[in-house]
Amino acid sequence: MFLIVTVLATAAVCAEDLAPRLGAGSGEVADPLAAVTAALGDPVAVSAAVEPGSGGRPDQLAVTATLEEGWHLYAISQKRGGPIATKITLAADSPRKITGAFVPDAEPHTRTVEDVPAWKGLVIEEHSGRVVWRAPLDSGAGDIRGAVSLQLCQDTTCLPPQTIPFTVVATAAPPAVAVAPLPGAAPPAAAAFVEHVPDRTHAMLRAGFRPGGDPASSSLVIEIVPEEGWHVYRPAGSAESAIGQGKPTIVASGSGTNASLARVTVAKATPTTHAELVEAGAVDGPVVLDVLVKRLEEGGAEATLEALVGLQTCSDQTCDPPTAVRLQLTIPTKAEPAGQITFADARYGEAAKGVVALSDAPPATPSDAAAAAAGIPALVTAPATATMPSTALSPAASISLPLALLMGLAGGLLLNLMPCVLPVLGLKLMSFAQQSGRDRRDVFAMNLWYCAGVFAVFFALATASVAANVGLGTANLAWGEQFTSAGFNIAMIGIVFAFALSFLGIWELPIPGFIGEKAGHVQSQEGPVGSFLKGVLSTVLATPCSGPFLGPVFGFTLTQPTLVTYAVFGSIATGMALPYVLVGLIPGLVKFLPKPGAWMATFKELLGFVMLGTVVYLFTFLRHDWFVPTLAMLVGLWAACWWVGRAQEATGVVGFGRWVQAAATAALIGWGAFTLLAPGESVIQWQQPFSRERIAELRKSGATIMVDFSADWCPTCKFNLAYAIETDRVRAVVEKNRVVPVLADWTDGSTEIKQALEALQSRSIPVLAIYPAACPGAECPEPIVLRDLITESQVLEALERAGPSNPGAGPVRAASAGAGDTAR
Repeated sequence: MFLIVTVLATAAVCAEDLAPRLGAGSGEVADPLAAVTAALGDPVAVSAAVEPGSGGRPDQLAVTATLEEGWHLYAISQKRGGPIATKITLAADSPRKITGAFVPDAEPHTRTVEDVPAWKGLVIEEHSGRVVWRAPLDSGAGDIRGAVSLQLCQDTTCLPPQTIPFTVVATAAPPAVAVAPLPGAAPPAAAAFVEHVPDRTHAMLRAGFRPGGDPASSSLVIEIVPEEGWHVYRPAGSAESAIGQGKPTIVASGSGTNASLARVTVAKATPTTHAELVEAGAVDGPVVLDVLVKRLEEGGAEATLEALVGLQTCSDQTCDPPTAVRLQLTIPTKAEPAGQITFADARYGEAAKGVVALSDAPPATPSDAAAAAAGIPALVTAPATATMPSTALSPAASISLPLALLMGLAGGLLLNLMPCVLPVLGLKLMSFAQQSGRDRRDVFAMNLWYCAGVFAVFFALATASVAANVGLGTANLAWGEQFTSAGFNIAMIGIVFAFALSFLGIWELPIPGFIGEKAGHVQSQEGPVGSFLKGVLSTVLATPCSGPFLGPVFGFTLTQPTLVTYAVFGSIATGMALPYVLVGLIPGLVKFLPKPGAWMATFKELLGFVMLGTVVYLFTFLRHDWFVPTLAMLVGLWAACWWVGRAQEATGVVGFGRWVQAAATAALIGWGAFTLLAPGESVIQWQQPFSRERIAELRKSGATIMVDFSADWCPTCKFNLAYAIETDRVRAVVEKNRVVPVLADWTDGSTEIKQALEALQSRSIPVLAIYPAACPGAECPEPIVLRDLITESQVLEALERAGPSNPGAGPVRAASAGAGDTAR
């Protein structure tokens, strides 16, 4: 996926006093255990607060984790089969519930594991520094209790998984939530900055209303702070940018009630000192904008307004897609002098529709004391045009459009030699041999059809690469990024495998001349559809490769208008198609190929094995937990192709009914494979690894424990898990009785687990053992053991017999709140 936003260097400064401000400046008191945890030397501090909603939006629960330098935790979206994902849950008896998923304020940093065999190819998602997760809350009042389950790691070591509880205590009259001030500013008194990190950017936005303004108008300060090594582009009154320039920073006015956006002034924007970035319009450091918002009617009526800020962040090497942020503003009043500001992500194209022209007038500046009290930085007035770099291009630009087109042409030509394309390249060579003796106009037409397939895929990729800019999607697709999707990879594996079976003679794709007929007439003439599909297939297979010249060219398109992007992709397609156009014009270029004959049947079958090698290569794109269901799907495809091939061999014609039977066979086996064998989310939050010491500790604390002795190679275990244990009814009883679920995974063998099984008079699995809570001063009751195939009713009955955990059991609440997601 895209490069991810990391935490700014100032987060460490902000985190030092975040918890006190959340407690003193909001209507909710932050978790007091966070300070105790930090004092004991834990590398993470967890706090929580409720952020009041505005403009009809619900309140949000904000849970903050602040980590010491060098430590990281794993994202809530971390895929299973690797590190333990962070999980945030609320207690079952909490009076307020979340109505949506928790979303982090910054996307996690991602990396792909290469040096750990069991995790090879797994994408790891990490947060470091400070991360805030937010989720909408339902209406209500009362204390909110929950827990964050996480695992902390450094580069070479990890701490055991832990669960940190938090409590947000509601007060009678909640004022506005206070947030971190800018570095160097005094602590906020009345108003404060609200922070937001837009999706897919390397910058943070801060916004706040200036105190002490005219009752008829308010001054909104917006600061854009790029991460170290990144920059944004000059503020402008238009979204237009010249070739070679990045997208300018813009402010647009949206809908409003009793308020309007009157003026936008550039308060701070320092042109870059890097010569190679001057022509692109880059700006070093923060950009500060002063936005004057006017109230249309005086009085106590609420005034709201929507504003959009468009921006693009780039480094010296790459750029993020242009994006925008939507600010929902509630204008300050005497009763609420701080106003309300909430953020939401938007598209740059939305902001480009209503850009407000920049004003040369100086921004409104209240007294320094008032500004400092509000956490608003002092503004140094900079006229909108006085310090902005020239927009004219010069020879100093690092890459020009003609050079980019020439490099794209060369890169496309070299794509024909990339390993990804070799299987289909061999197929095209065979079609050249088939064209021997045909009319030159027919040969040229077939090659043009092949080129049409090449151009069709490249223009589809160009559209995907600007999808967010033109309003067709929420994100722009990078070159080859489709191969980051497990679904796309599985589909490609199935397609290439079906082609390989056709090459090997199992069945025949009913397209004239695409591969050669099953009856052995491999010299059948190539048709337009076959030529077109060859071009499509070769181009799709080429996208994992980025040959010479293409890296700078794709980087160039990140800051270009849509038409330039299409032109560059068109040049790459032209380069890839050029050899086939030349062969169509000059057939003598391939006169080295032998005349059509029996050799083509052998060559076709050899290509089948090459295509199977491509299938193996595509498998390396998948996470290991998708291997088995994908392999089962291929067995279904094999059976379907074999069934079609039987009819082709017998009669040469495949009826509609036979095609329906084959499709139904492949669909049924594929559905079963991905329903029964694909990874799924665990309903119950299992703790692991298993140890007898841990069980003894939990029993001593008065906890009721449910231990599932299972293994990946045990089908009965999987059946029990799906239909008897991980059900909604069982989960409800586990949460109600505060039962601690523990997974004893025997997949790779374990002496510890074997001894625990023998203690339960068992030497095989599956075994589900439920340990009732021990009474103080009494002996621990005997565990309830369920063996072999079990039912949901048996599990429910055993849990009811075991009873709930004792009140005040030390780690029970944390455990029941979640101990991390487990791959089952």
